[in-house]
This record gives sequence, C-alpha cells and structure tokens, in this order.
Amino acid sequence: MSEQTSAETVPADVVRCSLDGCLSAPAFRRSPKLAAFLTYIVEEELAGRGEGIKAYTIATQALRRSDSFDPSNDPSVRVEAGRLRRVLDEVFTGEGRRLPVRILVPVGAYRPIFEVQPSEEAGRIEAPVPGPVGDPVPASSPGMVPAPAVVPEPAPALASLLARGGPVPALFETRGQAVLALLLALIAFLLAVEIMLQIYVLAYV
Repeated sequence: MSEQTSAETVPADVVRCSLDGCLSAPAFRRSPKLAAFLTYIVEEELAGRGEGIKAYTIATQALRRSDSFDPSNDPSVRVEAGRLRRVLDEVFTGEGRRLPVRILVPVGAYRPIFEVQPSEEAGRIEAPVPGPVGDPVPASSPGMVPAPAVVPEPAPALASLLARGGPVPALFETRGQAVLALLLALIAFLLAVEIMLQIYVLAYV
C-alpha cells in the first residue's frame, strides 16, 4: 500500500532520485519547460518553502516570465500544470514504476506530494537452485537438511569379525615382511616337493 508523505518524512536524496528519474524520461526531455516546472516545485518543497509555491513564483522563477506576470489574466501556469500532471501519470505508469517515490501535483494546487512506492523486489523469495546429484549440501544453508552420508558396508568376513568383537587382522605392514612371507612359502613348497620325491623313491625303488 502506498503512503502519501511530505518532504519532512521522506529523505531528500530519495525524492531527488525520483526527480532525476522523471527528468530522464523522454517526455520531460522533449519539454524543458515542464522539466523546469517540476524541478522548481520539488526543490522548493524540499527546501521547506512549499507554502510559497504559487502561480506567480512558478511563472517568474521557473518559466522565465517577466515580473509583470498576472496569474489572474494569464492562465499559462494552470495550462502547464495540467500538462505536468498528465506527463507525470505517463511516466509513473511506465518506467517510473521502479522509482522509490512518486511525485504528484494535486489538481487545484501546485505544491507537490511525495508518495512512497512499494518495491517490486519486496517479499520476493528466490527458490534455491538444486546442484548436481551427489554434491554435498552446505550445512549453513537455511531451511535445507543435508542428505545422510553413504557408508559402504564391510566385507562379509570382516563383518563377522566385527560382530564377534574380535581383532581385525592386519595385512603386511612393510614390504620386508611381505618378501619374508613369500620366501617362507617358497621354502615350504620346496620341502613338500622333496618329501614327496622321497616317498616316491621309497615306494617304487
């Protein structure tokens, strides 16, 4: 919901941001007179001199009319004010929707009103983008529960030892132990062959 405020409650730099946005619109670039009109009434309001904004001051200080200007006989300020209202409506219906403050000039008056516009980004919640399958989810991500880690099952024999609570046999710790075991196995094999040969000799000779 928008809120109409005065220059006392809206920061001047925010209002000037919207003023600059209006002045950069094509409609104001095509009409220096309307740009001067808008700039004058906004700056006077921000300076605390809004009550002094009259047809005469607009004509002589913004529209470069002579000091002999008589608003009762010359409707040019009223005509320009009507054009200004239409152009402001055009701007804030289009590209001005993204400006923080809407500038209004009420009918029958020349003193501007500043209306805070709701931000288009307010309340927008971006959904998290899922990563590739298997990527770990950061623990600090709000609202997301990390998937449980997959633990490989032990081999059946090892699982049996673990279930009984027995020690798990270790493999050879060093290369020297592996070589020694290989030599012992070779010696045992040779002894077995020699014993078999002796038995064959005794049996058949």
